[in-house]
Amino acid sequence: MGRIIWRKCGAALVLGAVVRLAAAQAALPNQPAPQAWTWEQVKDRLELNNPTLLAGKLNISEMQADEITAHLRPNPNLGLLSDQIAPINLGPEHGPFAYLLPSATVSYLYERAHKRELRTESAKKGTAIAVSQQDDLERGLLFNLRSAFVQTLQAKAVLQVSKDNLEYYDRVLKISSDRYQAGDIAQIDLDRLELQRVQYESDVQTAIVNLRTAKIQMLMLLNDRTPVEQFDLVGVFDFNDQVDALDAYRQIALDNRPDLKAAIQAVDKAHTDYKLAVANGSTDPTFSVDVGRKSSDRFLLWRGRGVSAAHF
Repeated sequence: MGRIIWRKCGAALVLGAVVRLAAAQAALPNQPAPQAWTWEQVKDRLELNNPTLLAGKLNISEMQADEITAHLRPNPNLGLLSDQIAPINLGPEHGPFAYLLPSATVSYLYERAHKRELRTESAKKGTAIAVSQQDDLERGLLFNLRSAFVQTLQAKAVLQVSKDNLEYYDRVLKISSDRYQAGDIAQIDLDRLELQRVQYESDVQTAIVNLRTAKIQMLMLLNDRTPVEQFDLVGVFDFNDQVDALDAYRQIALDNRPDLKAAIQAVDKAHTDYKLAVANGSTDPTFSVDVGRKSSDRFLLWRGRGVSAAHF
């Protein structure tokens, strides 16, 4: 008898909590309808707002700037010199600049063995590798986004099924209550059915939590601060039984995988870098010319300093 009374009290407490929860939710102010996004809208949002993709695009711009730097020619050097200045008069009377000898030196480094062309080629291939790596990064993020998108649709479907189950079970409880009033079932049987409703209510709450978690993962990938209650997804959540052969999928991967393309490009760039390393071992001459003016004789003095060689 005591066990029956305890079960009655437990069922009453559970039903009372459910009623209070429903009343509290009904008392909340009306919130705006959530914005439903399709897969194409979510994909565009990822490309616009994801910080990882934006950082990769900045890296590509930096690599393109390195191409310009690698193609630059060496700058000519200009040196100015003033010689034979006598601020202290020790001999015959003369001014401090009487024997001034100004001169200018122009020098230029000439790069041999196509160093500049090889540097430019290496920089361009580095940019191509960065583009392929960016495509691979976008591919991975799109895969994660698609998985989160499908998980969100799945969570919505599970939530709807849980609500349908709870609604159907409420009808069962209504019929069972009518049977109890008619004396067809005992009170303990009705209490058991009412306690079983808690499991269906728990399934609904678990589905709500899973749906919020999936939405939060979507918003994190999109770098979006929209409240979860105002965010929703729409799309077809269905199974496609079309299956291709394994060789077809392997060929698609070989043709479209950007990480494989980046690996091939890295091997090609390594050959160019090897040629550049060999070219850097060659000697680069520096040509220079001196121009001076001797004020006492009033003529220009040209003096070629010849050629000096250096390794770069």
